[in-house]
Amino acid sequence: MTTEIYSCKDGQPLKEGRLDYSDSITTREDAEPDAKRRCQKDPTIKKVAYYKVDASGDFKVFYSYTNPNCKPVGAKPAAAAKPPARKPPPSKKKPGLIARIVKALGG
Repeated sequence: MTTEIYSCKDGQPLKEGRLDYSDSITTREDAEPDAKRRCQKDPTIKKVAYYKVDASGDFKVFYSYTNPNCKPVGAKPAAAAKPPARKPPPSKKKPGLIARIVKALGG
């Protein structure tokens, strides 16, 4: 028996999402940590569904997970939202003592 795993983004129909296959995920206990891992790896995933498919082509959903922390597609990470601070340009040097005396004497 094979398991089909559908992962879809927010607003995307489940059957139009990404399709993966697995022979090792066959129970809800196997599927739950896998679904959470997929959503952590790609936070834009809204829903993950696991279908058991038998040799005759019949299928049955045995687990589905909706990501409570789903980020919209195209959203920037919070750390990248603010540009780095710029250093102020260096200030001009003040004239030296002799230059100030010459200037004060009108020269």
